[in-house]
Amino acid sequence: MFANAPARRPSRAPLATVLLALGFSFTAGCAGALDDPERFTGESTGCPSGTTAQSIIQSQCLSCHSTASKLGDLDLEAAGLPGRLFTTTSTSCGQQRPLADSSNPAGSYFLQKLGADPSCGVRMPQGGQALSSAQVACLSAWLTAGKAGAP
Repeated sequence: MFANAPARRPSRAPLATVLLALGFSFTAGCAGALDDPERFTGESTGCPSGTTAQSIIQSQCLSCHSTASKLGDLDLEAAGLPGRLFTTTSTSCGQQRPLADSSNPAGSYFLQKLGADPSCGVRMPQGGQALSSAQVACLSAWLTAGKAGAP
């Protein structure tokens, strides 16, 4: 009864499927790009593409707050930012307060000065175009990340 039955060949479909899947995985490429490192590290800076907090400070703030000019005794060029903001005291408007609040970095005076209605004095940067909300968010994320370096 089984002697005359045709021999069954094993199906090659599973092997072909595996080989096809491997071929696609090698040719598909990488999901991210090297110019977007957050895709690889999982870290988000909150900054617009191609921008860093340091580049914002350099382009928008150093004309007045550099080591040479130090307008208002605030030097944003010297080493140690953002941690140094937690120990720098502002004397604006007759008050003494740290530029960055270690218990609430996002609510710091440094960031308030960038908003549309600062609690004291004028909005920064003076005489130039106000920072965009994306730039302020970038600086906020940078300052909050610097909390780990705060005293």
